[in-house]
Amino acid sequence: MSEEKSGGGISLVTKSKFSAPENFFPIVVDDFFSDPEDLVNYGKSLPKEPATDGRWPGNRSKHLWEIDEVLHNVIMSKIMSCYYDLDYIEISWKHANLVFQEIPRFSENKNDIRNKGWIHRDVPGEDQLAGLIYLTPNIDPDSGTSLYNIKSTRFNKKQVSKFKLLKTITSFFSGDSFDREEYTKNYIKHEENFFEKLRVRNIFNRLIAYDTREWHRANSYYNGDGKDARLMLVFFIGGINVFPLKRIRNNEYETLIKLQIGKK
Repeated sequence: MSEEKSGGGISLVTKSKFSAPENFFPIVVDDFFSDPEDLVNYGKSLPKEPATDGRWPGNRSKHLWEIDEVLHNVIMSKIMSCYYDLDYIEISWKHANLVFQEIPRFSENKNDIRNKGWIHRDVPGEDQLAGLIYLTPNIDPDSGTSLYNIKSTRFNKKQVSKFKLLKTITSFFSGDSFDREEYTKNYIKHEENFFEKLRVRNIFNRLIAYDTREWHRANSYYNGDGKDARLMLVFFIGGINVFPLKRIRNNEYETLIKLQIGKK
């Protein structure tokens, strides 16, 4: 197994990464594991650490392939089976990382801006598919995930250059002191560049997967009484040899549709 290439760190607006998703369409699968409680207990038992550079919030375990390679492979195959019939399609991938991540609430106030994730794309790398499985029973369902498109008419190079990974974000995620007023101002200004296209609620044992070119965010880190952090099994997969979205966008279909309409 290869080591983590990008690891899902937060990457805000950059000058050269405006291309649309081209490999995977987003999917949502409920009741992903038949016995999720055992996996929840296992995930909670693993040691976890924060990002040393504040690239993401909360704490993550080691890569699952470092801990239990057999379990890693089984879960990976189950994830990939959402897009492919593995009995009939010869599918391969070069690297994959699965980690358990816990993110606590940052305020008792559900609507506090500190409880809201930043719209971002994962750090550019070789990953093509990303996603997570929600593993916190009875959590606030509004603590799910949304995908976004850019409001291109509002976006220019001057705006782009201002929204690289801000020091206030990394300081906040690292637990260091930060300028809360600046954090709030930049958060609101950043949000104005996007519109929400898909909202997925946090339902226990639900999987969401999406192309790594998708802009996305955690809608909330709020977890009610604060007893249980937002637990997820997060995955990043790259070096994949077959892409379902490219199959759907085969121009042959469009040509046949136009020919058929022309006969009317």
